[in-house]
Order: sequence, then structure tokens, then C-alpha cells
Amino acid sequence: MLAGRVEIVRIVSAAASHPRTRIRQDEAVARVAESIGLHRRVEALARGSQIESRALVLPAAEIAKLGSIEERNAIYEFAAPQLAQAAAEALDTCFDDVSFLVTSSCTGYMVPGLDVELAKRLRLGPQTSHLPITEAGCAGGVVAIARAVDRLRLRPASALVVAVELCSLAFHPDGEEGNLTSALLFGDGAGAVYLRSGNQEDHGVEIVDSSSFLVPCAAEVLGFRLTNAGFYPLLSRSLVERLIGPTSEAIAALRAQHGLRSEDLSFWLVHPGGPRVLTALQKELKIEPDLVRWSWQALRHSGNTSSAAIIDVLSRYLADPGAPTGWGIALAFGPGISIEMLLLRRC
Repeated sequence: MLAGRVEIVRIVSAAASHPRTRIRQDEAVARVAESIGLHRRVEALARGSQIESRALVLPAAEIAKLGSIEERNAIYEFAAPQLAQAAAEALDTCFDDVSFLVTSSCTGYMVPGLDVELAKRLRLGPQTSHLPITEAGCAGGVVAIARAVDRLRLRPASALVVAVELCSLAFHPDGEEGNLTSALLFGDGAGAVYLRSGNQEDHGVEIVDSSSFLVPCAAEVLGFRLTNAGFYPLLSRSLVERLIGPTSEAIAALRAQHGLRSEDLSFWLVHPGGPRVLTALQKELKIEPDLVRWSWQALRHSGNTSSAAIIDVLSRYLADPGAPTGWGIALAFGPGISIEMLLLRRC
């Protein structure tokens, strides 16, 4: 790379994959209510979810019987690499020029990590650098893409980002509100993104900048607790209220750095964290529903697949023949609360 020259990095393609087993939301309501015994409460929480169906790594009846962390993690070690591989291969590209692999996953644990297993399965070269991201939660997909861009700006080449989450392995049959909401919101899935640097290209989505914002004193609002029965989801009802104001401020700061007004943004790729999050952000940021439609589509057909969800949204945007071009923002939220953003441009 020449001194003073900034390499352009673009998303060339993105793809999502999901397990074959699917569950309709009405069936999920019935099964969760049966496990917990709180039928009215479960139905009330699910009523506004906007989810039609989700994919699960196991049939719902088997998930309800899961016990120890060892049992749950064994399923993760078997299924997560397969799903991640399927997402990467759905890109339908050659990986011979990939010099950097970034993986994101927070719903299981492997050492050697998912990155090592995936590099073997995809037959990446032995000199391929790899970075596993394990604790960024739902923001992990955006974090992984941002770190891939950082690398490609320093060493022009190609990179592969893969996120995979088996959120259903964190199901627990109790009525704690955060756990109950998670059981009705999260699904399983994977996503992959192929990125390439080079100033001569004129296709794809350019990643102009990335930015992070950590909401002060909000660590208890969103996360996982590790128990003898596996990961236990922590999800506070105050999440939306704590998130909206700081998100608006963070986006305004990112826009200002590039001299952009809110009306200059043509599309929004927002993590489908749930209907309350999407609705509140649309209202706060004055986003027309049509400019965030890919997030609603992902939520409706896949649920919230944690770090893989933003790639699901991205793949839907890229596949949409009527998708607008120009400036856009990709946005995701993780434990902390961490707000992770990408400033995008598509010609």
C-alpha cells in the first residue's frame, strides 16, 4: 500500500444459512407455554413479535429436554461449524485469495476455535490470518466486518467474515422475563460476507467508516450468565429506553464526521433485535419503513439470530433488485450496551 493512500474496501457478497428444522411462532408459543405453564403471559409476549417462523438446530421437543452445559455445548461443537460452512459456501466464490478470516459467535465455546475449524473445512491457506470474536453478542457481525476492513486497509487482499449462532441452546424452562422473551425472539442461523480491497473496483458496497459507542452504566441490561445448565440470557425491558437516545447521538456523530445530513442516508441495515427496537429506532431517527424493510424481513422469517442477523439483513438488501443506492448505515447492538456502526456507500 502506498503511503497516504487509503484502500477502498467493499462487501462483494453476503449470504445466510439456517438449520432445516423450523418452528412457526404459534407452535413456539404453545411449546414454551407448555414448558413453563404461563400461557397468558407467553401469548402476550409473542403477540407483537412480528415473527412468523424461525429455524432451530434441534426439534423444539429436544431443545426442551436439554440439560447440562456439556450437553448443550456438544451440540454447538457439532452443528455450528456445519452451519458456518454452509453460509460461507453459499457465497459461491473461490477462497484462494482470502488472507484474513474473522468469525463471530457467542452461543457456544470451542478451543481450538470456530475459526480454526472453519479454515480447515474451507481449505484456506496455512498463512491465512484468523480472528475469533466471542463476546460481542448481537453486535458481533458488525464488529467482525469492521475488523476485517481494518486489516484490508493495511494489507490489501480479500477477507471472509462468518457469524454463526445457535441461540436455541440457551433455552431454559422458567418464567424469568428476559429468558422468556429470548425464547420467543431468537432463532438459529449463520451468515458470511466476502470483502475485497482495491481502488479500481466499482461494484459492491463500500465500507467508508466504522464507529463504536458504549452506553455508560448499562452492562446489566443485555448479556449472558454462564450457569451449570449453559448460557442464561439476560435481557431487560429497559433495553429500548436505554438504547435509543445514545444510538441517535452516535449516528449523528458518525454522519458529522463525513458531512452527511440525515436526509442523505438512503438505506438502513439495522440489527433485527425485536419489533420494539426497530419501531423505536424508526420513530427516533425518522426512518421511512421502506428504508429498513430488510430488517423486518429478517425478523419475520428468521427471528433474531444474534451476530448472524445483520448478515441476514445485508444479504437481503444485496438481493433486492429495488434496493436504493447511495449512503447507508449498518447498525447492531451488543452487551455493554455496545452500539456498533458501519457507514456504507453503494454506487
